[in-house]
Amino acid sequence: MKSKLGAFFLTLGLSVSAHAQFGGMLGGGGGGGGGDISAKVESFNKEAIFLREVVTFALVQIVGALGDKTQIAAAKEQAANLAKTTNTKEAENLQGTVIKSELSNATALLSDSNAKEKMEKLSPELQKKVAQSIFAVGVAALKLPGTLDTGKQIMQGVGSNPMNITKALPVKDGLALFGEVLPKLPTLVSTGLKLMRDVKVDPGNPSATATVEKGTPTFPAD
Repeated sequence: MKSKLGAFFLTLGLSVSAHAQFGGMLGGGGGGGGGDISAKVESFNKEAIFLREVVTFALVQIVGALGDKTQIAAAKEQAANLAKTTNTKEAENLQGTVIKSELSNATALLSDSNAKEKMEKLSPELQKKVAQSIFAVGVAALKLPGTLDTGKQIMQGVGSNPMNITKALPVKDGLALFGEVLPKLPTLVSTGLKLMRDVKVDPGNPSATATVEKGTPTFPAD
């Protein structure tokens, strides 16, 4: 187990370093031939949408299961807003806001001194949902290096083609979000995995090739 977690942290560390190295390219403009980047942009956007959804719903679930009444109410509202949003850009903005605001809250709840007691009081269904959410964040974090690498290649290939610059804007936004949250993910995942095993609920071992779904949050009964 230690070796797997060590590899997990190493992978995240390398991806953060790589992101920092190409951060300067996000201003739009690097050299390159300026050929059509549509295929790479489509690939990046597909993966980015998936990762945003997975992490967003996982965080809402964790906070919604372990938070206080105010946090649970906010999580319910977030889930409702996300469920009814049909505009892609609006959904991305909502997801980005949730990820930035709830990542620290979820991590704090998982590491709280009362977390084990809270978890033991949850229904088996909710315990499983929290375990799946922690696992999902771990998988998403391990998939991010590949996504970041694709984004790097896109930004390098933008060149001076105005059409490419326009196409690459969602990539720039995605890289900015992932670069900001990536360093914070190891603490949540390691803390969450330990907590679940402390309460005898096996969350599984995250891997970059594992299959996850975004899920639908479930909340404690009032």
